Amino acid sequence: MRLDYKKKYHILCIDDDDKIRKLISKFLHKNNFLVSAAASAFEAKVLLDFYIYDLIILDIMMPHTDGIEFLESFRKKDVRIPILMLSALDNIEKKIRTYKKGCDDYLIKPFEPLELILRINKLLSPRVNFKINQKIVFGDFEFDSNLQELRNKDKLIKLTYKESMILDFLGKNLNKAIGRNDIAKFLKIKENSRSVDVFITRLRKKIENIDGSSFLKTIRGKGYMLKSDYEIKN
Repeated sequence: MRLDYKKKYHILCIDDDDKIRKLISKFLHKNNFLVSAAASAFEAKVLLDFYIYDLIILDIMMPHTDGIEFLESFRKKDVRIPILMLSALDNIEKKIRTYKKGCDDYLIKPFEPLELILRINKLLSPRVNFKINQKIVFGDFEFDSNLQELRNKDKLIKLTYKESMILDFLGKNLNKAIGRNDIAKFLKIKENSRSVDVFITRLRKKIENIDGSSFLKTIRGKGYMLKSDYEIKN
């Protein structure tokens, strides 16, 4: 059972059980998915800062920060990525709690690998079939806000999770100056943080013109602007 899409979907599997994590990763690879694996919430947060994922598989029972705590924290930053929860406990109260916190599906261990694939397909399908294809165009660059992909003509430009969020935010406010503190709030980081400047600098280098100029402008006293002569395309 393989997804019949040209795009390879990237899945983050978070489970402290080495055996289960490796088995899930191996099975997903065989079914044409890209997979990253994390043994803890901390490892997952590091990966999420550097990569963009299409779906997260999240175990509930983990040390330090459990799956529900991670889910609640993550949903404050991102409501778009589907999350499939795993649990060894078939507890209706826990199920209800996780759904309320923002999970999209809940699978009881042990499970058949085929069932996992079917549930993943179901969670990913709406993103492919029903979302409006919204693209932000500037120069030869095109950013797909649904897939969170940036391309320069046919070349895919790799973005970190934070860079993608910033580009999405600025892209939906084309030709408008957005303050540093507004960007910090959107990223859920401290206001007046210099981290925003670091993210902007890295992103700016990735969207430069051939002549070295960038579409990402600094507007003195106001913030940052994504400059474009085009509109958002649906």
